[in-house]
Amino acid sequence: MSDISFIRSIISLCRQSLSGNKIAIKSAEDQMSMLVKSDTSETEIKIALIFKIILSPQAISAPENTLSDDELCGLKLASSDVQLWAAIFLKNYTKSNFDTSESFGGATDSTRRIIKSFLIICTLNKDKLGISTPIASQLESTLLMIGDRDFPESMEHVLMLISYCHMSDINPLVLVETLTTRLQTQLRNRGVNVLNTNVNTNSSLNRAVSESQSNYDLKYAEYLINHVKNYVNLSRSIASYNNILNTNNIMEISRCYFEFFNALVDGVKNMCSLRNSVTLKDLEMNKFVQSVSFLFSQSTLNTHTANPASQSYEVDCNPSDSLFYFDDRNLFNEPKLFQYGQSVPELGGNQHNVQLLLSPSMFVNESSLNKAYFKTKLSSFKLFTNLMKKYKARAYDNDTLCELKIILTLSDVHLLYVYKYFIYKFTQFYNFYKSMKGTFTSNFIVPVMLDQLEFIRQVIKIFVYVHTIDLPESFEDNAQLYFSGIINLLQFNDQQLVQNDTTGTILKMKVAFLRLLKFYAERYQEVFHPFVFTCIEDVVKLCRTTTQDASEDKLCCAALDFLSAASTTHWGSSPTASARSNPYMNNAFLAEIIQTIIVPNIGFRECDLLLLDDCPIEFVQRELDTNSCSSRRFSSISFLKKLVSSIGQVCQQIIAQVATNVASSNDYKLKELYLQLIICINFKESSGEFNINNYFNKYLKNEFVLLAQTQLTQEKRLIILAIMKYIITFQNLFSEIDLVALVPYLVLYLNNSHEALRSFSAEALSRVLAKVRLHKPKLKTCILQALDNLLTLMKNGGRSGNEFYSKCTMKIFLYLREDVRESGMLMIQIVISLIKMVTDNPVNPAYNHYLFESLSILLRLNLQTESYGLGQPLEKIEESLIPMLAMIIQQEMHPFIPYSLQVLCIMLKFANKASTTYLQLLNHLLTIETWKVSIANAQGNIKLLVCFFEKHSIFESEINKNMEKILNIFHFCLVHRKLSTHSLDMINGIIRFLPLSYYVAFIKSIVTVLLTYIHNNKGSDALVDVVTTMSLLTAYLHLHKYEMSLIEILETIQVGITSSFMEMVYVPNVKKTMNTEAKRVHAVAIAKMATLSSVQMNNELFMLLMGALEDLISGENVKLDTPKDMLDPNNMEEIDKVELNFDVSYVRLQAANDGRKLLDKNINAEEVIKDLLAPMAGLMKRNLSMSGKFTSVLSLVRRTKGAGDTPSKDKKRARVKELRTRKKPIRQSNKREIKTISRCT
Repeated sequence: MSDISFIRSIISLCRQSLSGNKIAIKSAEDQMSMLVKSDTSETEIKIALIFKIILSPQAISAPENTLSDDELCGLKLASSDVQLWAAIFLKNYTKSNFDTSESFGGATDSTRRIIKSFLIICTLNKDKLGISTPIASQLESTLLMIGDRDFPESMEHVLMLISYCHMSDINPLVLVETLTTRLQTQLRNRGVNVLNTNVNTNSSLNRAVSESQSNYDLKYAEYLINHVKNYVNLSRSIASYNNILNTNNIMEISRCYFEFFNALVDGVKNMCSLRNSVTLKDLEMNKFVQSVSFLFSQSTLNTHTANPASQSYEVDCNPSDSLFYFDDRNLFNEPKLFQYGQSVPELGGNQHNVQLLLSPSMFVNESSLNKAYFKTKLSSFKLFTNLMKKYKARAYDNDTLCELKIILTLSDVHLLYVYKYFIYKFTQFYNFYKSMKGTFTSNFIVPVMLDQLEFIRQVIKIFVYVHTIDLPESFEDNAQLYFSGIINLLQFNDQQLVQNDTTGTILKMKVAFLRLLKFYAERYQEVFHPFVFTCIEDVVKLCRTTTQDASEDKLCCAALDFLSAASTTHWGSSPTASARSNPYMNNAFLAEIIQTIIVPNIGFRECDLLLLDDCPIEFVQRELDTNSCSSRRFSSISFLKKLVSSIGQVCQQIIAQVATNVASSNDYKLKELYLQLIICINFKESSGEFNINNYFNKYLKNEFVLLAQTQLTQEKRLIILAIMKYIITFQNLFSEIDLVALVPYLVLYLNNSHEALRSFSAEALSRVLAKVRLHKPKLKTCILQALDNLLTLMKNGGRSGNEFYSKCTMKIFLYLREDVRESGMLMIQIVISLIKMVTDNPVNPAYNHYLFESLSILLRLNLQTESYGLGQPLEKIEESLIPMLAMIIQQEMHPFIPYSLQVLCIMLKFANKASTTYLQLLNHLLTIETWKVSIANAQGNIKLLVCFFEKHSIFESEINKNMEKILNIFHFCLVHRKLSTHSLDMINGIIRFLPLSYYVAFIKSIVTVLLTYIHNNKGSDALVDVVTTMSLLTAYLHLHKYEMSLIEILETIQVGITSSFMEMVYVPNVKKTMNTEAKRVHAVAIAKMATLSSVQMNNELFMLLMGALEDLISGENVKLDTPKDMLDPNNMEEIDKVELNFDVSYVRLQAANDGRKLLDKNINAEEVIKDLLAPMAGLMKRNLSMSGKFTSVLSLVRRTKGAGDTPSKDKKRARVKELRTRKKPIRQSNKREIKTISRCT
C-alpha cells in the first residue's frame, strides 16, 4: 500500500469513528490495527504516517485551501476531529502492544522507539507545532503511559532535554560545545588521544571513545551529547516551521509542512538510532554517576545583577550547574534596562547570566515584560512533574530507589536552582507590585507572579512524589532553604492577588506545601524537628484565616491532616537555639485548636445538608468514610481522634467541656455535634466514667425507638443518623442483648422515606448481624422482612444502585443460609434480574460487586448441599445463569466480565460432566487471541483455566491434547508486563492439579522459560514468586516420584549452573518469602534438594540450603492450616475485608475464593520433610550440631527414626516387653538383637 493510500484509509476509518456508533467505532479500530500490523516490515513507516496526520496544520484541511488532495498527500480531510481520533488510536495501539512481548505479536523494539521519540518531541513542542489542546492531551497521556514503564531507564534523556533545551537560557551551540569539551577533557585525563577537537566533526571523538572499550561512562556521555545535538538541530527546524505557522498563510503553510515533516522524521530516526549505543541499561550505577558528574559538573555560576540605583552590575558567584540558568534579558523586552557598563556577559554563554533588580523607581510596563517567558518554560517543566506522578502509588523497593537515584542525579541541582530562583523572583516582583498598588497598570504583573508561584508548586509536587518513597538527600542538605520558603509562603495572603488568581494557583501551592509537611511529620521527623513547631503554629494561623467557602475545602483538609500527623509524634524540645517546646503540650493552645478549628469544621455545613437531600448515597459514604473525597468534617474527626489517642486525658477534659456546653443547646446541629464528640472521645473503648451502653440506653434509645415509624423533620433525621453512626462505631461494645433489641428497629428504618436513613440502617444492620448470629431463631422473621424490603428497594431503585442495600442483602444471605436456600431458584433469579438491570449502565461499582458476591453465596449454598438433596441441581442453575453470563462476555461488558468468570468457576467446581457449554468455554480459553484482545480479563481467565485443571478428570482429553497451547499461553502471560505475576498462578495450577503425565514432556521447557524470565528481570520483586513456582515444581516432582529433581534438570540445561543459581537467585529470594504457605513449599523443596548426593558432596551448597531451611521453619508451623470458609457463620466479617479497588480491572469475589493452597490439603508438609531428612540424619548431625544455628532443622531429625538415630523410649519399652514375653528357645537370637540395638544406640 502506498503512503497516500494508507493515509486516506486511516482518515476514512477515523471519520467512521466519528459516527458515535459503538459497532462502527470498534470495527474502525480493528481495521486500523490490521492496517498497521499487516506488514511488520513497514510498521515504522505507517506509525510515522499516522503522526503525519496528527501533526498536519489546520491550514491543510481549511476550506480555503485550493490545493488538491493528491497535492496534499491525502491530508485534505484531516480535520481536527480526525486528528483527535488518530491520536486516540495511537494511544490504544500503544496500550495493547507495548506490554506484550514481540514474540507474541507485540510491538517491535524499533516501533516502540519511533513512537516514543515522536511523542517526546510532540509533547515538548506542542505549542510551536500548533497541536490543539485535546490532541496534545492524548499524546502526553500516551507518553506518560510509556513512561510508567520506561522512565527513567530509557527516557532519562527527556530530563536533559527539558532542563537544557527548554528551560535554561543557555545558547544551544554553547551547550553542545561545552559538553563536547568536557568529554574531550575527560578522554585526555585518561590518556586517550583526541586528534581533532572540531565540534562540527566528531568522528575522531567517536573513534577515541570506541577505542577505550572499558570506558562505558565515556560512551554513555557521548550518547547524551548526541541526543542534545540531534535535538538542537530538530529545534531549529521546529522554530522555522513555527515562524511559518504564525504567518497564517494557508498556501505557504501547506507547502512547507511536508518539508518540515521530512526533517522531523530524520530527527526521530536519529533519536532512535542512538539507542544502539551505550545507554543507561548498559551501565552500573557508579558508572552512571561518574558520567553525569563530569558531563554536568557543578561549577561556578556568575549572576550579574543589574542595579538601577547604582547604575552598575553586582556579581554573585554560587556553586551550581553553569549550563542551567534563567536570564532576565529574555524576560524583559527593554535592552536599556541592562545598559550599565561594558562588562555585560554575552546572552546564552557558559557560567554567566544577568538578573534585573526591580525597584519602585523603575518604569516597567506591560510592553516591556515578556509574559510568555515563564509560561513556555512551565509547559515543559510540567512534563517532568507528570512523569514523576507514577511514584505517588509506587512501593518502596530497590528498583524504585534506583530509579529515583537516576532522576535526582540528573535533576536535584536544577530543582534547587528553580526553587531558589522563583522564591527570590516572586519576593522581588511582589515588592514591586505592592509599590504599584492602586495604579491603573498594576495588574499586568499578576500573571507573571502567578506563573512564578506555579513553578514553586510544581517543584514541591515533584518532592511530594519523591518523599512518598524516600527522603532525598538533596532536600535534606538544603532543608533550611526549602522549609523557610514554605513557611513564608504559607502565610502569604494578599487578597487582591488572590482575587486575580482565577485558577487557584495560590491555594493549590499551599495544599502542596501541607502535603509535603505531612510526610515529614509522619516519616522524616529527625530532619523536620527544627521546623515542626513553627510549622504547627503557622498552620494553625492558616486554619483560622480559612473561610467556609467550598473553594478552600482542600486547603483546610490538608492543614488538618498535617496537624493530625504532627500530633501523633512525641516531639522533644527543639534542637534550635530557641529550644521551643511542643505547642500541643500547651493546654491553652490545645483548647484553642479544638474550640476554634476542630469543632467548627466537625459540624454540618449547609453544603453537607444539601448533599443529604440531593445525593444521599454520597452523604452516607462520607459519613462512613467510604468515599474517597476528603472533607473538612472527617479531617477534623480524624484530627480529634488522634489528639485523644496521643495526648489523652488533657484533651478529653477539653473536649468534654466543649461537649457539655454544646449539650445544653436545643440546636439540632449542636446535638449531632455532641454525639460526634462522644464518638471521638471514646472511639477506642468504653472506659472511665463514660459507659457506651449506659449512655445509649439512657439518652438515645428512647428517641431511636419512638421515631422509627414517624415522618421525620430534617432536625430529627440528623439526630437519628448520628445515633446510627453511634451504633456502628461502638457495635463491639454493645451487649448482645442490646443489639438483638435494636435489630427490629433497624429493620423498621428500612421503610423510611429518606434514602440516607435507609442506607444508614442497612449498613448498621449488616454490621451487627455477625454479633447476633446465635439469636437467629428469634430474629429470623424480622431479618426475612428486612430482606424483602431490600430486594424491593433494589428492584425499584433503577440502574444507579445503592451499595448499602446490596451489601446488607449479601450479609443476610450469609446469616440466614438454609432459610434462603429453601426459597429454591426464586432468590437466585431475583439476583440475576438485579444484575441484568445494571449491565447496560454500570454506574456504581460497589453495588455491582455486592450483587455478584450475593450471587456467589447463593450458588455455593445450593451447590454444596445438592448431593444431600437440599440445594438446587447444577443443570437448573446453569439454565438460568449461563445466558446472562454469555451475554456479558460476548458483548464485552468489561466491568462484569471478571465477576462472570469467577461465577463460572463456582459452577465448574461442582460440575460432574463435560457439558457442551464448558467445552466451548475451554476452547475459548485455549485460543491465544482471547488473551491478546482482553488483557484486563486475563486474571479471571487464569482462575477459570486453573479450575479446569482441578476438574481434569472430566476434561482429560481436551487438556492433554492442548498442553502445548496451555504452556504457550503461560509463556505469553509471563513475558507480558501486566500479567507476569498472575501467569504464575497458571503454572502453579498445572503443577498443583494435573497429573505429571500431562506435562512431563515439557518440564525442561518450563524450567528454561522461568530461568529466562529471571535473567531478564534481575532485581524484580516478582522473582520471589518465580522461585516459589520452582520450589512447587520440585515438591510435586518428588511427590509424583519423578526420577529427576530440579537440580538435575538445571544441570541438563547448563552444566555447573546449580551453585551460582542457588547462591545468587534461589536462596536470597526464598529468604524474602513472607507467605506461610510458600514457606512450606520451599521447605519441602529444599529438603528434597538436600537429599541429592551432588549437593551433599558440595559442603558449601549443602550448608547454604540448610541455612535457608532453618530460616524457613524457625518459629513457623509447617503443617497446613485449614482455609477459612467464607460461608461459615463464624467468618461472616471476613467477607468485608476485601479491598474494593475499582481502579483495577479485577476484583476478587470472596465467596468465590475457596482458599486454594499451593499444596494439596492432604499433604502434611512436616511429615514429608521428616521423611526426606531421615536418610541423612547422621550427615546433618555431624555437619550442623556444632554450629548451634540449626536447632529447628535438627529438631525434625531427632524426631525421625533413621540410620544412626536413637529409638524413642516408648519403642524401647515395647521392644523389651516383647523380648521378655518370647519363648526361651530363641533367647540367643534375642541377645544378639539387643546387642545390635545397643550398638546402634
